[in-house]
Amino acid sequence: MKNIMKKLIVEQPTEWHRFIAHLLFAMRSTPNVTGYSSFELMFGRRCRPHLSILRELWTGEKRDAETKTTYQYVLDLRQRTEETCKLAQAELNKMQNKNMTYRNQKSKLRVLIPFDKVLVLLPTETSKLISVERSSRSCREEGIS
Repeated sequence: MKNIMKKLIVEQPTEWHRFIAHLLFAMRSTPNVTGYSSFELMFGRRCRPHLSILRELWTGEKRDAETKTTYQYVLDLRQRTEETCKLAQAELNKMQNKNMTYRNQKSKLRVLIPFDKVLVLLPTETSKLISVERSSRSCREEGIS
């Protein structure tokens, strides 16, 4: 890019700043080592250069099926986003169930009866995330688990 900029400045010493947008467009739409241009990697489709758009306007050719209106693009994007959210939610539920099954393998259901002794862990005054044993109390209600 530096070499191209140097050449542009040499050829157009007073007007070089007007060509920067065109230079960037040319660089972003030119395929690189991977065989894809930066534009293709970003937007998932080939870039339509200015001349092809002008040719379509002058000759009256139809647009590609690949090219969409802004409204259609937004609708498709919304639909894809909703589908992705549903898929992510399903995967999240599946992972939560898997983790719950793994973590609850050795757990037991405990039903407390009144006056059973229980250990009470309360947060410290300095941090709500750190729990400390405050006291051992007796259960007051039946059926607490």
